[in-house]
Amino acid sequence: MDEKLGLSRSKASTHLAKAITWLSVFMPFNEVKKILRGLLGVSVSTTFIEQVTVRVGDTLWEKAEKESRRPYGIEKREKDVDFLYICPDGALVPLVGDGKVEYKENKLGIVFNNKDIEQKIDKKGKISTRITGKRLVSSLAEGVEPFKRMLFAAAVKKGFHAAKTVIFLSDGAVWLSKCKEELFPKAVRILDWYHALEHLWGAARSLFGEQNEVQYRAWAEPLKELLWNGKVDEVIRFLENEIATRTKNQQPLIELRGYYHSNRASMKYDEYRGKGWYIGSGPVESANNYIVNQRLKRSGMKWSKTCANALLWARCKYYENDWDDFWKNISLSEYLNRIPCYGEQAA
Repeated sequence: MDEKLGLSRSKASTHLAKAITWLSVFMPFNEVKKILRGLLGVSVSTTFIEQVTVRVGDTLWEKAEKESRRPYGIEKREKDVDFLYICPDGALVPLVGDGKVEYKENKLGIVFNNKDIEQKIDKKGKISTRITGKRLVSSLAEGVEPFKRMLFAAAVKKGFHAAKTVIFLSDGAVWLSKCKEELFPKAVRILDWYHALEHLWGAARSLFGEQNEVQYRAWAEPLKELLWNGKVDEVIRFLENEIATRTKNQQPLIELRGYYHSNRASMKYDEYRGKGWYIGSGPVESANNYIVNQRLKRSGMKWSKTCANALLWARCKYYENDWDDFWKNISLSEYLNRIPCYGEQAA
């Protein structure tokens, strides 16, 4: 009867499994235990709560990883897409290994198209933007290859092959440039505006000192204006002249000049803005905050790789904005059959 009803051997109902996973997305497992007992009158161990959450998240990862190996077999692809944005980035996660805490990179990607962008104007005329229907992929301490496959599969789902324009928006990391050229060779690559400015301000502070704000701002602001208007070549010439005329402390200028020269083809910010495109990787920077930092990097937290990876995928699913539909259509036995019954300990 359990099999016919699609129940799992964990003895957790869909409602309880959803409540456990939902709460675990936001708070530590011991807090979830207290809330379940206080609000639902259900007493379960923190071990069981962790097991349910990890199994749900781990299955989400398994499905995404399996799908990424056959991306062209994906049937449900979005159509009539004008713009497709692909935004990858990384953030560090504290993992326990060999008796010590090591920070390993989690690669995170967000993919969305023009149909996912909702804009509202309030009574004061202020515009607020919300991205719905996005797809999120995550890969913790697994290297580049698994992440690239899942990122490509997410792009296929969101209409990569139907999109009139594909935009690859990222910082200037070499691995990201290679990822774009390998998987999305015809995409428009945009160097994140805020990373371009971060390097500018870093060089200015190195040249004049943190305390000399008036001086370093007077030096950097005109260059910022040039960059905003797409005149990166003028900025590069200015830096080359500065390098030639300065007799000391040239290194910040050399590094900034090299960074802009390597990314100059992706810094046409006036052109991008004129077409109404995003020039800042705010969506993925924000995603790193609400997917990774707010849950996994609280004070004193450290994780096993398995638990952290599963929790990241549970959070990705929640923030994709189809959480209720996911639980409405879930086959609980598929997700929880490896969970021990109440009172049993995890192997």
